Amino acid sequence: MRSLLLLIVFTGVLPAAEEYSYWIEDCTPETARSTSCEPGDPELGRWALEAWQRESGGVIVLKKSPNWEHARLRLHWANGTSSLYGETEPTMVDGKRGANVYVLPSVGPGRAEPLTRDTIVYLTCLHESGHALGLAHTRNFADIMYSFQYGGDITAYFQRYRVQLKTRSDIRAHSGISDADRLALRQALSQ
Repeated sequence: MRSLLLLIVFTGVLPAAEEYSYWIEDCTPETARSTSCEPGDPELGRWALEAWQRESGGVIVLKKSPNWEHARLRLHWANGTSSLYGETEPTMVDGKRGANVYVLPSVGPGRAEPLTRDTIVYLTCLHESGHALGLAHTRNFADIMYSFQYGGDITAYFQRYRVQLKTRSDIRAHSGISDADRLALRQALSQ
């Protein structure tokens, strides 16, 4: 009985999870020709969104949208005319804050090793979707929200994550989100 009473009390105190609908562009042959995306890239984008959901401590819930028009988070594959790795543009969707996330899946010459490429695409999806959830850049090299504008070794940034992986599926087990990122996420979502 006491447990039931506590559950009722805390249910009224705890905020409800905020739902974020999402849409991730398929890597069709046409899209692949124009952006160099690969068939598994949408899965990397989904894993990035799932990582934020897990790390939110139940504050956000993600739901796949059947179309992009009503998705609050929209992940697009971009071409080489975009910024270094990705970009996020805020937008309003059905009266709620949302974002268009653009990820450049072409990681440049000399990076042919598939797991390194997947690392860069995944971490870019993670970083840019962090912006979509309201997170700003940080100066802390350990954070996924770190900005290369502050300097630092870009290769080392991606490599420190890459060394944790033996296979592509290991990406799901290693979110890449720091303690400071988790705290910033919870603060951003509580506003």
